[in-house]
Amino acid sequence: MEKAAVVLRKSGLEVIVPQPSHIRYGHRPAQLMTKYDKKTLTKWEGEGAFSHLENIRKSDAVYIFNKGSYLGPAVTVEIGYALALYKPIYARAKVSDITITNFIKAVVSTLKLPGLLKSSASWRMTYNRKYAK
Repeated sequence: MEKAAVVLRKSGLEVIVPQPSHIRYGHRPAQLMTKYDKKTLTKWEGEGAFSHLENIRKSDAVYIFNKGSYLGPAVTVEIGYALALYKPIYARAKVSDITITNFIKAVVSTLKLPGLLKSSASWRMTYNRKYAK
């Protein structure tokens, strides 16, 4: 994701890349799960999710950095939040969910995205993606 963000930044876009969950995808997540109780881990996970939503709120558009057509539940929530805020949503790859496809403004590569956004008043972007397991 960060490599794609570099490309977009070079085109003049301000890009916010969300941080992945350290509890699910970070360094030694199994160790965290034995060291901390579920309530603490759930709290931290929720704080991370709220930071993603805050990034969407700050943005003018959302780019779903999905490598395949699948979207996980967290990204689906983020799409709903972006819709509630009237943010345009773009995706890197076609989305398989028939309902969500109605909300994707365009499926576009990272290289072609800046051209679509040139008409926007502001250049701030949020990246969202599903995290590989």
